[in-house]
Amino acid sequence: MADNAAVELDIFSGMPNPAWTLQQAEATEFQRRLEALPPAAAGRIDNNLGYRGFVVRSGGTTVLVQRGIAQVTREGGTLFHTDSGRELERWLLRTGKPFIDAGTFALAERELGK
Repeated sequence: MADNAAVELDIFSGMPNPAWTLQQAEATEFQRRLEALPPAAAGRIDNNLGYRGFVVRSGGTTVLVQRGIAQVTREGGTLFHTDSGRELERWLLRTGKPFIDAGTFALAERELGK
C-alpha cells in the first residue's frame, strides 16, 4: 500500500459516507493487521442498504472490510481473509471516530455488535 490510505465508512445510501485518511503510521498499522489475517477460500461482501463496512483505498489496492471478511482487490486479482471477531473492522471504526458524527458512530458500533 502507499504511504496514506483513504477510508470510507460505507453506511449511507443517497448521501455522502464519512471518509478520512489514514496517515503513514496508521496506514502501516492497517497493512500489518490485514497481513496478519488468515486467508479464506472465498467470501461474500453484502451490498445491502445500511451498514456495509469499510472501503480502504491505497495506490492500486481496494480493501472491503465487512462482517468478518476482508476482500483485497489489486491488479493481480482478488483475495479474501477472515477477520475473526471483526477486529480489523473495529480498529477502522476507532480510527474514524474524530471524523464521524456521534449518531453515525453509535449506529456503526451497534452493527459491529451483531
